[in-house]
Amino acid sequence: MTSYSVFALLLLNTLVSTIVVALVSVSSLQRVADEHPRRYLSKTLFSYVVNSFQPEELSRVRLDGARFEVFPLDRLPTDTELPFETLLDGIHRDPDGVAITVFHDRYMAAAIHGNTLVVLPQFGRSLSTQAMALVGLVVATVLTVLLVNVVAIRYLTSPFSVFKRVVKNVDDGNLSFRVPLDKTYGEFRDLANSFNGMLQRLEHVNAARRHMLLAIPHEVRTPLARLKVRKDLIADHDLRREISRDINNLEEILDTILQTERLQSHEGKIKREEIDVEAFFCEIVDEFREYYDKLTLVLDTADDTFHADGFSVGLLLKNLISNAIRYGRDRPITVTVTQPTSSPDTLVLSVADEGVGIPDSQIPYMTEPFWRLDESRQRKSGGYGLGLYLCDTITKSHDGKLTIRSTVDQGTTVTVALPTAFATLR
Repeated sequence: MTSYSVFALLLLNTLVSTIVVALVSVSSLQRVADEHPRRYLSKTLFSYVVNSFQPEELSRVRLDGARFEVFPLDRLPTDTELPFETLLDGIHRDPDGVAITVFHDRYMAAAIHGNTLVVLPQFGRSLSTQAMALVGLVVATVLTVLLVNVVAIRYLTSPFSVFKRVVKNVDDGNLSFRVPLDKTYGEFRDLANSFNGMLQRLEHVNAARRHMLLAIPHEVRTPLARLKVRKDLIADHDLRREISRDINNLEEILDTILQTERLQSHEGKIKREEIDVEAFFCEIVDEFREYYDKLTLVLDTADDTFHADGFSVGLLLKNLISNAIRYGRDRPITVTVTQPTSSPDTLVLSVADEGVGIPDSQIPYMTEPFWRLDESRQRKSGGYGLGLYLCDTITKSHDGKLTIRSTVDQGTTVTVALPTAFATLR
C-alpha cells in the first residue's frame, strides 16, 4: 500500500464505484424492459388455454398456482371484488380479446369464451411492484457505494490530518515534531520525508540562533564596561552624554535579547508573586508621567492583588507605554487594567494610543524580533524592533495572549490577557 500512487488509488476507487452502480442500474433496467415480452407471452398462453378447454373444464385448470374461474356473462356475481366492468372493457378494447390488468399487486387476465367470462385472478407480479423493488435496489446500491467511497476517501486522505497536526505544532513553535511515516503512503510518504528533513534543518538553525543570541550579551558586556570607563575621560559634556545614551540603548537591547531568549528556551523561569494592583501599575505609569503628562491610567478590577512575575509584567508594560509614546504623535495614551466578569481569573492589560497606526498587512509580523515598519517606525524613531517581541514572549510565559488592533493615522491598541493572574486568589 505504501508504494501505490495516491492518484492511482483514487482513480481505482472511482472506477470500481462507477462499474458497480452501472451494473446494478443496467440489470434493473433490463428486468423492466423484459416485462413487455413477458406480458405478451402471458396473453398468448392465456388465450391458448382458454381456447383449448371447455368452460366446465377450465374451472379445474391451475396456472401459476391460481385456478381459472368461469362466470356466465348473463349472471355475473355482484358479491365479489373482481372488477368485472374493467375486465369487460379491457376485453372489448384489446385487439386479441384478452384483458390484462393489475389486481392486488398481481396481474389478472380475462377473456370471453362462448357465453362465459373466463378469469385468471392472479399471476406474476405487477410491473409497478417490480419497479419499486428495483428502484429500492438501485438506491440501496448507490447509498452503499457512497458509504464505501466516504470510508475509502477518508482513509486515502488521512495523511492530510497528520500533516495538519504537524503544521499546527510547528506553528506553535514545536520544531521537534515530526510527521510519522507509518501514517503515510505514496506521494504523502515522499512529502513527509522532505517535510521532516526541512523541520530538522529549521530546528538546527533555530538552536544555533538561540545559542548565538544568548552568547552575544555576555561577549559584548566586557567591551561596554570599558567604554563606560573611557567615556568618563571625555571632557566634552554633550559628547559624553550622547555616548552614555548610546551605551544605555545598547545595554537595553542586550537585556531584551537575553530575557526573551531565556524565556523562550525555558532557561529563565517566571516567579509568580502576589502584587498589589493599584500600587504596581500606578508606580509604572507615574514614572512616565514625569516627562509625558498625557498618560491616563484606568483600573477596574474586583480583586486588589494578582499573581504574576512582577519584573516581567513591569518590563512588558514599560515597553508598551514606550512604544505608545514613541509613535503616539504626542497625543493622549490610555492604560487600562480590567478583570472581566465573564472571566474573573483573567487580568486584561491594554495600552491605546492615537498615533500613526499600523497597516493590517504588517500586524502579524510586529512581534517578530527586529521587525520595524518601513515608514512609521524607522530607526530614527528610537525603536529596535524588540519591544513587542519581548512583550509577546513574556505574555506567552504567563500562558497569555497578546493582540494588536490598529488603524493607520488613528492609533493602536495592544491588549495582553493573563488568564490565571487572579486564579490563585480563589
